[in-house]
Amino acid sequence: MKHSSLIVTSVAVLAHGLALADGDFPAWEAGGLLFGDAYHVPGSHLDAADGDSGFVLRRGYLTLDADFTDRLFGRARLEINQAGDFVNHDFDSGLKDLYLGRRFGRHRVVAGLTSTPTFDLVEKAWGMRYLARTPMDLQGVASRDTGLAAQGPLNASGSLAYRAMWAAPVEFGKDSNGNDRVMGALTWSPDPAWTFDFYADYEQRDGPHDRRTVQAFAAHQKGALRWGILYSNQDREQDPPLELASAYGVLDLASDDAVFLRIDRLIEPSPKGDGISYLPFDPSVPATAYFAGWEGRFGSHYRLTPNTIVIRYDRDDAGVRPPTDVHLRLTLFIDFE
Repeated sequence: MKHSSLIVTSVAVLAHGLALADGDFPAWEAGGLLFGDAYHVPGSHLDAADGDSGFVLRRGYLTLDADFTDRLFGRARLEINQAGDFVNHDFDSGLKDLYLGRRFGRHRVVAGLTSTPTFDLVEKAWGMRYLARTPMDLQGVASRDTGLAAQGPLNASGSLAYRAMWAAPVEFGKDSNGNDRVMGALTWSPDPAWTFDFYADYEQRDGPHDRRTVQAFAAHQKGALRWGILYSNQDREQDPPLELASAYGVLDLASDDAVFLRIDRLIEPSPKGDGISYLPFDPSVPATAYFAGWEGRFGSHYRLTPNTIVIRYDRDDAGVRPPTDVHLRLTLFIDFE
């Protein structure tokens, strides 16, 4: 009860600015996006996926953004998607975002269901969420939580900045965690080309095993080339650990298209394993996943991307290597947000 009261009180404080609306406020903007694949899986460790072909809508968003005043803003976003287990093709829908926020100078405070600082910056730098989720997102770390979040600069130039969030133990919306979690990140950008981000969190769970995460990320973008490297380690005490490293590179071509390569190395076996939608991992051994493709850009709203994902597994203690997973996809992305 005390957690809910704190969120409600915070929303009331943020909403105090509604009475200040004048001029062209409130201002509303609606948008949406969707992406999905025509796919073929010539090889997989999972019997249901091995040899499967078809079409799948992986995500569809309908978003309403509002500026109630020059300081008060909010968002409501609905999501629809098809199941990604290669057996069930039913549609599912639910809330993705529902929050109210207020600007305090160069700082922002948000209350409600919103993205976490765990990999929001990583996702923005990677820039190809429609092709593959960021590594920690892919391996089952929640991308949304309900609580209080803040972000802003720590110095006059803005080269040093923070992001912080407290998540209440509330089951609400899609992709949320449902546990009490405290998250914080520091970002250092010594110049416009470089970004260094350091993240940590502590998650208090109902069972005996709490979780602690540390993550380091570096990204560089200059001219036509952007790249980044990531290391993440989630200590799950006696639960299976989650530890990985990742690197990506994206090169924009003169034709406005792009080519990309990403490599994820699971230092520990995937704890979510076969439960990962659209891209299951064998949970028994560590693995290396390769993502590659060519992005065709058609105006500012459409992308058509032939891409390949290959997951190669280590050998187990008996010297047996699980079958290599190969996913061939043609991905359509439509963005009007």
